[in-house]
Amino acid sequence: MADTRIQLEVEDWVRRYWMPKQYGTKFSRERLTLRSGGVFDFDAVSEDHSIVATISTSGSKTSGGKHAVGKILKLRSDMLFLTMVEAQHRVIILTEQDMYVQCQKEAAGGRVPPEIEFICADIPDDLRVRLVAARLKASSELSVNVVVDT
Repeated sequence: MADTRIQLEVEDWVRRYWMPKQYGTKFSRERLTLRSGGVFDFDAVSEDHSIVATISTSGSKTSGGKHAVGKILKLRSDMLFLTMVEAQHRVIILTEQDMYVQCQKEAAGGRVPPEIEFICADIPDDLRVRLVAARLKASSELSVNVVVDT
């Protein structure tokens, strides 16, 4: 089973250190009420609730070099929830430059709500090394052929 602790550690670092430096305020993980009446757990919400963000540590390609369609669909889901919350700024923080470039292409092609902003956070090298290693390990676990008894 893939270990996702490093992804959570990276998200936490972005929320605790990178975002306050970028925006000048503290952020926390928070469940907010949506305009439709439901709720959603956002990765980062500013103290005054003016900035609401999700954080993604995913790259735009699979280990086999194909487009990471599932990861793009997850970001589209995040966009939906961001458009359903009251906030002055709706942000998707990406830690991978290739995903940032892909999202910018999507936005330039008119496939992103105009109120969504993409930002690429530069994470420390030690976190990046561990994140890449975890991604490679998870990829190798998925590519192993499993024999199932029938």
